[in-house]
Formats: sequence, C-alpha cells, structure tokens
Amino acid sequence: VPKEESPTMPGATATAATAGSPSAPTGATLTWQAPAGWLDQGPSGMRRGSFQVPGDAGDVADLSIIAFPGDAGGLAANVNRWRGQVGLPALSPAQVDASVEHTDTAYFHVDLVSMTGEAAGVPTRIDGAIFNYDGQSWFIKFMGPAELVARENQNFRSFVQTVAPTGR
Repeated sequence: VPKEESPTMPGATATAATAGSPSAPTGATLTWQAPAGWLDQGPSGMRRGSFQVPGDAGDVADLSIIAFPGDAGGLAANVNRWRGQVGLPALSPAQVDASVEHTDTAYFHVDLVSMTGEAAGVPTRIDGAIFNYDGQSWFIKFMGPAELVARENQNFRSFVQTVAPTGR
C-alpha cells in the first residue's frame, strides 16, 4: 500500500464545512456530510477527501479519505500500518480481528478501529473506518492529538454513517 501524503496542517487555506452539507470530491464515487466546524480541504493527491478538525487550544486533527483497488493488502496489514504510525507494535491477524468493531451503515459493512500511541513524542490517536465499495478498499483515517480525536469520536462515527454512493 503506498504511503499516504503528509496531512495538511495549520496555515493552509480552508473553508468551514457546514453541518449537513454534502462534500462531493471531483471524480469521487462516494459522498459524505461533515459535522459543523470541520474544515473541508477537498481532494488532493491520492486523497478523495480531506478535513482538518480544529481543537480548542489551536491543535488540529486530520481526516483523510482514500481508496485503493482490491483488498489493498487486507485488514491486518492496514491496521498494523496505522499502529506503526503511532508507535504501537504490530498485532497478529487474530488480534487485529479481535480489536475491530464491526458496524453497518445504510450502504456498507464497516470495520472500525481505534488506537492511541505517540507520534513525534506527542500522544496521538487514530480512529479509522475501512470498507469495500465498487472493487476498492476505502479508508477513512482520523488522526491527531489523542484528546482531540477522542473528543470528536462521536462526530467521526456520525461522519462515517453519512458516507453513501453518489446519487443516493
């Protein structure tokens, strides 16, 4: 699986996403609705969508939406890649399966994961959603300061529930 781009961080030009307003990146096959206060960064590079989520103390979390053909290495490989990004050791496929929360949206079966470790010496959390659609593996990764991502967890879960095929 190719390495993701570095997230866009403070100082980038952004527009506030309106709660309930759909964001439909050019060429995307899915749409989604961002919670109020999330800053839509639009698609770029391999990202189909991207948001900054500002915290109270000037901290920022990053949400990326990407897709790869096929199974993109499988669930365990991708969860372990994310674990490595926050300094956590890899898990066996059985341990990954045991750590995944399965949920269904109106359109997809989604595997949800959450992990907290450190990145650059700072407590960092990743909440992620992985699902298949149209022959692709889709990844929604929400990464940032551990307290901010934890505080935004319900908004993240609500966001995942809004993901839908274009035109539905």
